[in-house]
Amino acid sequence: MKALPVKLETLALALEATTDGWQQFLNKETGAIVNLPTEGDEAWCDEDEHLSDEIERGDRYVCLPDQYDINEYKITERFSLGTDHEEQRRRLLNVLKGRKPFRRLKDTINALGIADRYFAFRLEAFREIARRWCVNNGIPYETETS
Repeated sequence: MKALPVKLETLALALEATTDGWQQFLNKETGAIVNLPTEGDEAWCDEDEHLSDEIERGDRYVCLPDQYDINEYKITERFSLGTDHEEQRRRLLNVLKGRKPFRRLKDTINALGIADRYFAFRLEAFREIARRWCVNNGIPYETETS
């Protein structure tokens, strides 16, 4: 079975949407990304059972990184540490230490006027995670510029 090249941007966007309680899989033959609730989740239905059986039976599907593999906190920390402006860096790192760091981060980046820069950095980090995942899993990929 020859795997189709997957769009790196498509994978990056799927990784951005990663959430607890769901697994994402890439169909190597079609390039489609499918979502499956973790077993025992009340959202589980007959279609999910069929998809789960299909995933387990063959080698057409490969599991995408989950939220723990991605570690969005580390992405945010790298962005904060890489900020040249000392006061902004201090504020961003301080936000990460408190309760609800992601909610507070969004408020802070908006107040500092750096939301566009943060989200561009974040998307590039997801692209890099997707690229490494493709390499590690032997999945051919294309970029927007390919």
